Amino acid sequence: MRKQLLPGLFVALMTAQAQALQVQDQNGYVVNVPDKVERVVSITIPLASMIMAIDQGTERLVGMHKASRMDIDHGLLGRIFPEAEQIPYNMSGEGFVPNVEALASQAPDLVFQWGDRGENIVTPLRQLGLPVLTLKYGDSAWAADWLRMVGQALGKTERGNRLANWFEQRLDQIRQQAANVEQQPRALYLFRTRSGFQVAGANTSMGSDLGKVGALNMAAEVPGFASVDIEQLMVWDPELILLNNFEPGLSPEDLYDDPRLQGISAVRERRVYVYPYGGFRWDPPSQETPLSLDWLFSLAHPEHAEPDLRQRIREGYRLLYDYEVSEQDLDDLLKLELNAGSRDYHRLFAKEES
Repeated sequence: MRKQLLPGLFVALMTAQAQALQVQDQNGYVVNVPDKVERVVSITIPLASMIMAIDQGTERLVGMHKASRMDIDHGLLGRIFPEAEQIPYNMSGEGFVPNVEALASQAPDLVFQWGDRGENIVTPLRQLGLPVLTLKYGDSAWAADWLRMVGQALGKTERGNRLANWFEQRLDQIRQQAANVEQQPRALYLFRTRSGFQVAGANTSMGSDLGKVGALNMAAEVPGFASVDIEQLMVWDPELILLNNFEPGLSPEDLYDDPRLQGISAVRERRVYVYPYGGFRWDPPSQETPLSLDWLFSLAHPEHAEPDLRQRIREGYRLLYDYEVSEQDLDDLLKLELNAGSRDYHRLFAKEES
């Protein structure tokens, strides 16, 4: 079956095995990766932009998940790499199930896939004879290991390590800042808002990120992403609410204008914020997580915020993408217009007037 479906790819893989590089993925598999990887598919959503960051280009990425296309169309990724619009984004269906025919048409040397969501989304790839490196999803700190693994697999170990070290150093610095702050605001991340409230609870990256910046996740005892009613929100009474990047056009005003929510501290004090959107969404884990946590710490503890996040974003984008962000890029990334009516936002993140 494999030979009938991918005759050229099968021959290429057999040839490459003699010169394979052994890479251990996050789920304990040791995978023989071709010594020279020229064509890569990422079914995992965040790794499309991460591969571009490692390579500082798009040449090797020949397929991705359809949700990765949103980073090109709605984030900054399309400005950084305009050519990314040409990358096919039909590599999987619902639930990350591989689109075998689309994958076959791209003849990849390597595929990245989730490894903690069941074997049924990995086995079809291995049955094709494709090298598959799997990731696990959860704590955003794991994204540093993604960087190292991608760098090693793409023959850019030094760059992958450099980005991972930057990631971990900034994470440690932010954790130290948080450890020195006495007050922990009550906080919630709303994974969904318009179709019913869903919060990020235990074993979610968004929930754990609140803890990293010294905020108290009020949903910490709730498993995963869970639906809650308004009465539960009122009981929790968060002082800080973070809105997701998965509902287009979602705004703090959606909550401020909701008469049912007026008794909640974050609504009353106008401390509701939509996450920024850079080369990737800032709420899930990615190579930009250190910048996201920097932003989040500032909102959790505005009186302790380190000045000039905009400059740190500039430096981060030079490191990650070799890209010089403009003032307009920064305004768009930080969603200054959407967050304009929320407390402290312009004071913390707008360009200083000369």
